[in-house]
Amino acid sequence: MSLSKLAFQNLKNIRQNVMYLGAVTFAILIYYTFLAIRSNEAMLQANELYGKLGTVFTGASVILALFSAIFIWYSSDFFLRRRKKEIGLYALLGLERGQIARLIFLETMGYGVIGLILGIAIGTVASKYFVQLLASVMAMQVDATFTISGASVLQTIGVFLLIFLIIALRSARTIYRFTLIELFKAEQQAESLPKVHPILAVLSVVLIGVGYYLTGQPLMDHFTIVAPLLMLCVILGTFGTMSYFTIFLLRVLSNQARHFKGTNLILHGQLLSRIKSNAVMLSTITVITAVTLTTVGTATSIYYFIDQTVEEQVPYSLSIASKQSEAEQLIAKSDQKIDSRTMVNVKNVDHQMTDLPNPLTFTRYYATYAYEDQPGQFSYVNYSDYVKLAKANGKTVIKEPKQGEAIVLETFKGNDLLKMKIKSPVGVEIKDVHESFRITAATNLPIAQLYEKQRLAFVVNDDTFAKMPEKGFTLTNYQFSDERHDDGLMKQLTQLYGKQADTEMAAYYPVYTMTTATTGLLAFAAGFLGLVFLLATGSIIYFKMLAEAEESKQRFAIIQKIGVDEKEQTGIIRRLVGFVFSLPYALGLVHSLVAMQVLQKLLNYNIVRPTLLAIVCYTIVYLIYYIVTVRAYRRIVT
Repeated sequence: MSLSKLAFQNLKNIRQNVMYLGAVTFAILIYYTFLAIRSNEAMLQANELYGKLGTVFTGASVILALFSAIFIWYSSDFFLRRRKKEIGLYALLGLERGQIARLIFLETMGYGVIGLILGIAIGTVASKYFVQLLASVMAMQVDATFTISGASVLQTIGVFLLIFLIIALRSARTIYRFTLIELFKAEQQAESLPKVHPILAVLSVVLIGVGYYLTGQPLMDHFTIVAPLLMLCVILGTFGTMSYFTIFLLRVLSNQARHFKGTNLILHGQLLSRIKSNAVMLSTITVITAVTLTTVGTATSIYYFIDQTVEEQVPYSLSIASKQSEAEQLIAKSDQKIDSRTMVNVKNVDHQMTDLPNPLTFTRYYATYAYEDQPGQFSYVNYSDYVKLAKANGKTVIKEPKQGEAIVLETFKGNDLLKMKIKSPVGVEIKDVHESFRITAATNLPIAQLYEKQRLAFVVNDDTFAKMPEKGFTLTNYQFSDERHDDGLMKQLTQLYGKQADTEMAAYYPVYTMTTATTGLLAFAAGFLGLVFLLATGSIIYFKMLAEAEESKQRFAIIQKIGVDEKEQTGIIRRLVGFVFSLPYALGLVHSLVAMQVLQKLLNYNIVRPTLLAIVCYTIVYLIYYIVTVRAYRRIVT
């Protein structure tokens, strides 16, 4: 039988490698789909913004290709370990190492070709539905059809053939490292018990603790220093935990009385003998799990709060600062109906940044005013107009400030930090023609978003407002009956204001469509990348455990002879596999929850629900992998 026929015969035995082939096919499927969606004509025609955001798919496809290469590289090791005895048999039957290497090369490339055919074929069919799903999360109307992107097909084939070529050459080269005796005694090569390093074990946990502590510090003050240090501590601590702390913990458990009860002695011995060789794998999976959960949780949370985010950025359907009569004529001709109209007089006052002492200087992070030594504008509103705004927005009306007093209007979400910095009353001294004001209250009442920079606004009494020398202007805010619909009104208003459109008008609809498209695209990409990462990490553990199962056949045969029945063996397998699955999952979950707490502070949203949704979905898939792995492990050893 020729090598090509033998390789083909081995490829037909696909049952043993269905998990590997499935994960590879799915990675190719998503990679091709991302490329196909990136150049989809229907999406490009439906939204001109899509062409600019398409770089998200380009970046995601690069990440996916790199991760797929790492995954295939990792999994090929496990296949070689499982097949050592088979390879030794080939050598015993007279095949030379060069022939065996070519056989492994052909098989690896064969799986690559099968994965490419399946991935591209399924991707071609599924791309239509993926486009529809993406259009849905981006709030776009698209008539998707079945299309084949020639450029995407060629790029997918080129990238993954290169990946499989490198892996195949590396696998073939590995054959030369083993002797015939090593191949036949692969299952009998027991690993020595690892040494305990208590100091390194404790240091690993301390490093993770330091990383967690840094997340509670003001990251924005020294982000370029704190963020890399935080990540370094957590990653090093994770690798140390898997390499040293788990060994230390297992050794402590082995000294307990319960260690000698039931099958614990067998379980702890099996774990101790394998944990050292699995440390790098478990650490890598922990980091990937943390990154995946954090990324998916972040994207899900941002998408979940689209409505609230846009409402805070653009509180009204339309705000204008001039040409009220012309604008209302256009509104009257459109499909929109005005539910409410509020008008407020505003005066913008320039203050030097150096003239504003703490606690207001923190707002530089939110571009409340210009850079140091440059004037920044602050808006002032009279109390009468404030009362109208408060009632229109369903807010509690605050008592009128007296002479020399002011109310802070938190017109932008970032200014919520005022609550942590300002303890009423606080004096704000303004060294110009205006008097000094004592802040007596704060509220998150929006005026309008007509500014290039978000501003602080102050409510003063009517007499103080009238004495300010600056020229005031009138802001008119409209609330439409259907602000998420546009029949061309926004384009007409933009033409009306011309070059002054950015400063004289602000509308809800353009911001809503742009935000929905951007966050929807990010959520889509993050979700599918997360799913690929999950399938790959689950598959890596699956392959690793099956490779160990092949090497543990003799051990389980011995424990069966000494009286351990099938039910007890199944219990050992469940706990053994459960330990390997749960350890990186639990630590990765804790890492992601800490990261999500930081995100919650930055967004100032309660992200518990979207975060739980991401965790539940991840956990369900992980449990499926665990069940499949336990069953496969049991079939091999029993």
